[in-house]
Amino acid sequence: MRRRALSIRARLTLYFVISIAVVLGFTGVALVNLVHRSLVNSATNQVTDVMAQVQTRLATSPLPRKLLVLPMVGDVVVQVTDPGGHAVWAASSAIANEPVLARAKPDNASTTGLEALPVRNQADATILAALSQSTVQSITTSRGPALIFGFVDGASITHSVGVLLASVAISFPLLLVLAGGLIWLGLGLALAPVESIRRRVERIAARDLSERVPVTGGDDEIARLARTVNEMLDRLESANRFQQEFVSNVSHELRSPLTTLLATVERATNLAERADWASVADTITREGRRLDVLIDDLFWLARNDEGQIELRHVDVDLDDLLYEEAQRVRAMSGLVVDTSAVTPTRVEGDPATLKRMVRNVVDNAVRYASTQLTFSAGYDLNEAVVRIADDGEGIDVATSARFFQRFVRSDPARARASGGTGLGLAIVADIAARHGGSARFVSVENGSCLELRVARGGPAL
Repeated sequence: MRRRALSIRARLTLYFVISIAVVLGFTGVALVNLVHRSLVNSATNQVTDVMAQVQTRLATSPLPRKLLVLPMVGDVVVQVTDPGGHAVWAASSAIANEPVLARAKPDNASTTGLEALPVRNQADATILAALSQSTVQSITTSRGPALIFGFVDGASITHSVGVLLASVAISFPLLLVLAGGLIWLGLGLALAPVESIRRRVERIAARDLSERVPVTGGDDEIARLARTVNEMLDRLESANRFQQEFVSNVSHELRSPLTTLLATVERATNLAERADWASVADTITREGRRLDVLIDDLFWLARNDEGQIELRHVDVDLDDLLYEEAQRVRAMSGLVVDTSAVTPTRVEGDPATLKRMVRNVVDNAVRYASTQLTFSAGYDLNEAVVRIADDGEGIDVATSARFFQRFVRSDPARARASGGTGLGLAIVADIAARHGGSARFVSVENGSCLELRVARGGPAL
């Protein structure tokens, strides 16, 4: 069974909470460490000050033979011993009854040149555990040289750090929960328009693509997403409309020759003895060729739309193609073909598709020509330009772009009679575009003229 994945909102909230937890963890450790260091540095400075005060007192006042009890100064306690560290001469009131707590050891790394080593025994184990930051230095008293040891009551530092740890342990989880809640709400507000767009798109039926998602003001990511979705829906609606029109047009185009074929065959069958079989054969041949041309054009367009037609990149002489078409037109019709304006014109492209492009244009011109066709070819900067003109009735150049759409004819009835499918110029436009060029009708004094432009060096890869 497939497990349900967390939503984006839940995942982002989880990521942010984990990130904040890591940051708070590092912050807490750094804060506790900083406070502990600050307390230790403050205690060390206090120990130094108290030891200096005691040293000044003992240097200027007589030291009695019995134990001198010193007053407490903050959390600092001091103990003064003889140089050998065997007897206590003076001590703070908190440790007045304690034996020698530490001995001095030479230490060149210390500022005083001495290091205090605790004396471990059963009697002072408890008091030593409560003291920290031990410092020792040599002093001079009225009784002679002595050692003074300074300690900090470690319970105060431990207590302060413990209070801080408790505060962090309580406040940080609360902050984490609060941050998680705010992030959850913030992400909900931020993603609400996205969810609204998703629900709206989900409601849009495949058969009705006219609905659109609401676009909020501004130019933020949500607004751009809404506009992009609407643009996608526009394309889907156009594609759906184009598909329906295409199917309708194909059905109509196929129905006409099939109806003619069936009617001819049925009529000839019912009147077999009186049927003009030569006329029947001629009709079947003509309509069969129409079907063959239509199916071939549809197959080419389908492959081209799916990107399955691979173009070769070889040198192609467009002037040779025009000369071949001129010979074909002269042989199949009584039209005059003028090729005097054809000059050597070589491009890089696919020979088969370029030949199909030129033939489609020539066949279109033959249908509407009265007596003559005019071919021309040459260069215009980095493009090869081919013009094929006829002396027919002509067309309106301002609206001629529609003729390059599929199943569009200038005269539908006459085009069907002459075998046109309404796909020839659409194929021409596609081939020209794939070769980095274009196809269009241009203005002439008499008749019509179709101009083909092809990139001289072939289409950009």
